[in-house]
Amino acid sequence: MKKTFVILISLTILNSCVENRKKSIGEIEVSNSEKDYVEFDPIKYVSNPEKTDTLCISEINRAKNEIEKNGIAFTQEVGFLYGHNRYEKELKELCEQKGLNYEIDLRGCVVFEGQTQGCYGAYMDKILADKYGADFKKIMHKKADSIFLQNIIKNNTAIYYGDLDERPKLPLEKSRSSDYISDVKVENLDIKEDKSEYGGWPFFDVGFIVEKDSTINNFYINYFFEGLESNKKYKNELFELAKNHLKKNYPTWVPGIVNGTQVRTDNNVRIHLIKE
Repeated sequence: MKKTFVILISLTILNSCVENRKKSIGEIEVSNSEKDYVEFDPIKYVSNPEKTDTLCISEINRAKNEIEKNGIAFTQEVGFLYGHNRYEKELKELCEQKGLNYEIDLRGCVVFEGQTQGCYGAYMDKILADKYGADFKKIMHKKADSIFLQNIIKNNTAIYYGDLDERPKLPLEKSRSSDYISDVKVENLDIKEDKSEYGGWPFFDVGFIVEKDSTINNFYINYFFEGLESNKKYKNELFELAKNHLKKNYPTWVPGIVNGTQVRTDNNVRIHLIKE
């Protein structure tokens, strides 16, 4: 029950954030339209916000004060489950070279009617556009991502699969969007299934490196769900079974891709262990 409650809370927060993000600086709600929301120009809006939009006005004033004290900021919008850039380190370095401060523009999930989030970042974007051109931020992001690829090739770095344009896949797959692979049948260990509503057989999230030559190595445990407490004592033996299952049945993977280039990847699969 506790796990279910946590999942329901997380889904509720996620749904709330997704809906409320539509009402932030990027989109505005309108009535009597074929669409619920219509995009508008945030830079144009912060140039002349509604007088009743006190949240936006306060953020604009905060941005003006920040510019006066510390200079212009290059902001990155970040909210619940979005806004992370794989090339953040490289982007920060590019900003430093331009004499800009890199800042996270954190967005909340609660949006009040008639009030607009994101005006701090939008005002900073307006100043950047006035100084460097309308496409400046887009160009900076693209350049940072290009440098990111150069760095991982140079250093032979293994990249987390969630940061790839295309994650590793099996040779006969067109693409892979799931972590699941086939179950492992356990014979010599007395594991049992948790038959409660939210139980099940034990499973592992197994991490491993996919090399550019399609081989795999460096197996480790990302997560272990034992189901019943009595299964926990078999963790090490079960992991060996899961690891050998990968080596035997899935030894070859098509490497992940960043900007059209195959790279070393820190991959993940989920393997259930069942006893017939």
